[in-house]
Amino acid sequence: MSNKKTDKNVPLGTDVSLIAEREEIKSRKFKYSTVAAIFSVVFIIAVIAANILIGYLTDRFVFEIDLTREKLFEISGVTLDVIADLDEPVTITVLSEETSFRNGSTLLGNVYEIFQRYVALGEGKITLRFLNPLANVGETDRYKQMLGTDLSANDIIIESAKRVKRLTPDAMYTRASQNLNGAETTYSGSSDYYVGLRAEQRISSAILFVTSDEVAKAAWVYGHDENYSVAEFDTLLNYANFDVVTLRLLQDTIPDDVTMLIISAPSADFNKDEIAKIDEFLARGGDMIVAMGPQVLNHPNLDALFAEWGVIYSTEIIYDAEQCVSIPHNVVPNVALFQPITANLPRQYAMMPAGRPIVLTSTQASQIGLQTLMSSSATSYAKSYEDAMSDFTQNPQDKSGPFNMMILAERMTTDKANVPVRSDILFTNAGFVTQSALSENAFLNRTYLGAAISYMADYTDGLVIPDKDFQSSVLTILGWQSRTVLIVLVLILPLAIIALGVIIWLRRRHL
Repeated sequence: MSNKKTDKNVPLGTDVSLIAEREEIKSRKFKYSTVAAIFSVVFIIAVIAANILIGYLTDRFVFEIDLTREKLFEISGVTLDVIADLDEPVTITVLSEETSFRNGSTLLGNVYEIFQRYVALGEGKITLRFLNPLANVGETDRYKQMLGTDLSANDIIIESAKRVKRLTPDAMYTRASQNLNGAETTYSGSSDYYVGLRAEQRISSAILFVTSDEVAKAAWVYGHDENYSVAEFDTLLNYANFDVVTLRLLQDTIPDDVTMLIISAPSADFNKDEIAKIDEFLARGGDMIVAMGPQVLNHPNLDALFAEWGVIYSTEIIYDAEQCVSIPHNVVPNVALFQPITANLPRQYAMMPAGRPIVLTSTQASQIGLQTLMSSSATSYAKSYEDAMSDFTQNPQDKSGPFNMMILAERMTTDKANVPVRSDILFTNAGFVTQSALSENAFLNRTYLGAAISYMADYTDGLVIPDKDFQSSVLTILGWQSRTVLIVLVLILPLAIIALGVIIWLRRRHL
């Protein structure tokens, strides 16, 4: 007789151990499924929490990666400093519906993307809002009164408690057109197509303008048959947060809020009263940019003023067949290292067409210091204006370089209260500051002049941010480089190929 106890629910003949094993498997499955369910819930909660956290962080910081080849949306360190130094709120108002501005075109979409970065980096100090001008006529009219101008759809208004500034979408870009020869000319203004993005420069300068405690003025001096081409120069002055005005020294005094004078290629001389006004302006700490033209004219009063600051413009024109662009009088000067101006400049060539040598006279007062900023190379030579019109080549009677092409004169004095007063004069040539020279992205002229303006004025709110080009920059080849390329491609390389072919033929004909 068997002594085994059997479960009445277990059919006879069933192996009890097998049943126990099945029960254990069920228990494990339940345990694993419970753990899996718990992990799934935890994972879903973690994903939700991560999304909430990322959403919060992206509202405060920029986590997008700029994968564009030209880094169109990359914010420079200059702008990061501007935003970090903000001590009051700034509002950016776009006269458009947000969706239509963002999705209306690539050009507007690029600006929208940059606005998002400013808002994120501003951490609450910069507010972006979109305003339908048709649905908000009263507020649009208020902006018109503040700005004293009409407004258009998609206009951008940047304001603080101090002042307001208007930008247009078109001003966020550089454009180019083609001349009759097919050559591309780059400039800011109305033309055929866009070649670069300058939104960061415009926006950051506008933010500084509306938050600055005071705004200085720069004045173009007229009344001497000056030859001005000032659009891009004015843009640089605006970047440095100057209001730009004009003065006729024969009739006008120099207002106290004018801190910079600009004299460019005068044909007639200044009279003694005008020189006295300039002397008084410089004595109170004013700054001046002088850009003389290539023609040698009779300027005895101006020459005397320049000599007091230790310089005089020579009567020749500088040529350099080795270090030039296309033709010898388009001289590429050597740019001296001068940390306050050159510290953050890109590695590009400057160009100074038809420049006159600037001679140091040693006639300046002891408190005036002179710094050579640009000079021609040792291969340069100087020809008289008359000889230069008929012959570019160097002749035995021509003076040999190097020559000074840009000089910074600084005078340090004190006023009646013993407060230090610094006055600067930048002496350069008119070719350096022409519209075409300042507009060409391939050259250093615009960036250098902008940095010099900011340094001279001691106006820490001034800044210069290079444009973001949509296409690769133009390769600038100097005279000696073009000849080297010509020799290598036209002579050396073909001869090397012919020689190699002859060697191979001689070796194979005996096989």
